[in-house]
This record gives sequence, structure tokens and C-alpha cells, in this order.
Amino acid sequence: MTAHPRPTGVLTLAGGRRLAWDEHGPADGNPVFLMHGSPSCRVMWSGLANAATATGTRLIVPDRPGCGRSTHQPGRRLADWPQDVAALARHLGLERYQVVGLSGGGPYALACAAADARLAGTAVVNGIGPLDTPESIAGLYDTNRFVFEAAAKGPEALAPVVSQLIGVAGGGAAGGGGAGGGEAGGGGAGGGGNRSLAAMLAGMSPEDRANAAAHPELLADTLDMSETAAGGIEGVTHDLWLSVQPWGFGLEDIVGPVDFFASDHDRNVPVRHALDQAERVPHSTLTVWPGTGHSHAFIRLPEVLRRLRTRLPDHRP
Repeated sequence: MTAHPRPTGVLTLAGGRRLAWDEHGPADGNPVFLMHGSPSCRVMWSGLANAATATGTRLIVPDRPGCGRSTHQPGRRLADWPQDVAALARHLGLERYQVVGLSGGGPYALACAAADARLAGTAVVNGIGPLDTPESIAGLYDTNRFVFEAAAKGPEALAPVVSQLIGVAGGGAAGGGGAGGGEAGGGGAGGGGNRSLAAMLAGMSPEDRANAAAHPELLADTLDMSETAAGGIEGVTHDLWLSVQPWGFGLEDIVGPVDFFASDHDRNVPVRHALDQAERVPHSTLTVWPGTGHSHAFIRLPEVLRRLRTRLPDHRP
């Protein structure tokens, strides 16, 4: 279990809640807010700093309420998140910024796009689509279907599943599943230690297994959810439960440009999620990466950040 460094900063919001965030890359780089998956937090991958530096991006990664070091916000809705992002942007003195959402963070990036038509650009990478109907959940791969079927029954039914996912109840680091906890590409919802690693490897696509072998830090970072659960599991459970609730905005109402990216062999979030969302968002593009799995969202992040830069009004090729 990794001893994670303190957040770059912690902002006290109106009402007293704390909002923690990390920053990577040059301070004068293009500001981009990165939305983590679920269950996950701001320390989702140790390669974020390299991706930010390589692309000249000031990458700002906040913990959502109840995740990592941010205070739980009982009763919050998915569509409430843009208010926190805007508050942090004001605190940092940012008049213009962009957002990117990975996996379970995709809906939160889209919420920001729906809330502010002036947003300079939005990207969604292997982002999960609406899961507020039984039919949408039924089409998911084994572990995710199990997790979200539990979520559909309510937070009480989901809590023990989250405990297994993050290893609170299972003893040792558990991993896999969910729309963010399985960022390395699949896995099982039960057990701890070696059983969790074996389940995760068994649930991966061949593309994700190859990616994990080439980038072993992906598995290590995914399996270590100690920071995600730093404040307990109540807020983490609520965050994951929101994935099966109505988002509170219409994809058709998003005015600004949105760039969708998807892996064609993604078992966590099937590519149809990107196809469906891109069809509904008016000003969108869709890039499908052939021969890739869920974990390639991280490895291809520099490409995504470079695409966002082209959306800036003063961009020069």
C-alpha cells in the first residue's frame, strides 16, 4: 500500500466542505481539469505528471466529494459537480479552462460542459454512458454488471460491494470492477490480495493484459485504493451510486464541442457507450482506438490533451 503525498491543495468551500486537488505539469500550461473514475480519486495513476509535462498541460485533478481527501456531500447529485469545479477555478484564478473525464469521470466532464457553454473544450475517454435503466446495465460486462445492479438497488446494497472493491472489508488491496476502480481493464468485485489480482487479470481483455505487462504501474495504481477510501466508504459509495441515477441534464443540450475517445476492446465500458453519446451530443467528434482496452485511456492521455489544445481559440498548429 503506497504512502500517498498530501494533496497539492485543499479549498474550503461555502458551507465548510473541503475540496482537495493535485496539480501536474507546468504552472503556465494549458489548464485542464481531469475527472477521475469511480471508485477512484485524484491519485488514480502515477503517470499523470509525465502526461501533463509532455503536453504542456497544467493538469488539475480534484477529488470528488467523499473520495480521497474531499469532504462527503450527502444528497449531492451528479449535476452539482460543476459548481465545485467552478469554485476551484475561481480560487486558482482561471478564467478559461477545459475538462476531461476518464471512465466513470466521463459524466462529470459532460456535466461541466452542460453547465457552462463557455467551456473551452471537453473530452471524454472510455466514458460510461447513462445507466438509469435496467436495459443499459444488462449490456455491461460481468463484473460491472454485478456492481451496477447492486447500485440500482440503492446505496445500502452497494456499500458491501464497494467495501470489497476497495479492500476495506476484504483485507488487503482489492481491485477491479466499477467505472473507475477497474481502470486497468476489468476484474473481480470480491476478495483481497492475490485473489483480487487473479480476478482482475482474468477479467481483462487481451489488449489490457498486454498493456498491464508493458506498464506494470497501471495494475499497482489500480489495486491500491487506500487514498480513495481515506475518508471512509460512504462518500465513495454515493459517488458510484450516482452512476445509475439520472444525470440531471440532457446530452442534446450540450452546446460546446466534445471530443469522445473509445477503445474498441474495452470490457469495462463497451464502445457503444461512446457511440451512443457522440450521436446525441450535437457538436462532437468520436475517435475509436483499434486494438485497445480500457486501460489505454491512460496511455493515450497525451493524445487527448493535445486534441484539447487544438480547441483553444488562439491555437496555432
